[in-house]
Amino acid sequence: MAAITVAPVGAGMTMAAASGGGDTVTGGTKAGGWVAGGTPVLVVTVGATPTVVTVDGTAQASLTSKTAVYPLSGGVYTGRSIAVTYDQVTAVTVGAQVL
Repeated sequence: MAAITVAPVGAGMTMAAASGGGDTVTGGTKAGGWVAGGTPVLVVTVGATPTVVTVDGTAQASLTSKTAVYPLSGGVYTGRSIAVTYDQVTAVTVGAQVL
């Protein structure tokens, strides 16, 4: 699995080809019960082949020729590595950005 770099607030996000074995991305952080440093989001762009993206073991709706944004904040994602897998990776790109 390849690690997706989370771009900080105000920086440009770099999209990369999805890895056949899946990718990982780090979830947000909290301090004193509050979200600290913004909310990271996972961005997935899919070409003409229907693709199911699975985030932390939960399959998302199938995408075809679309871009989807998945927020990675909250208790379950806080500060840990999150597995992202795809049922196929042809023309699939991924990136992450803190908002």
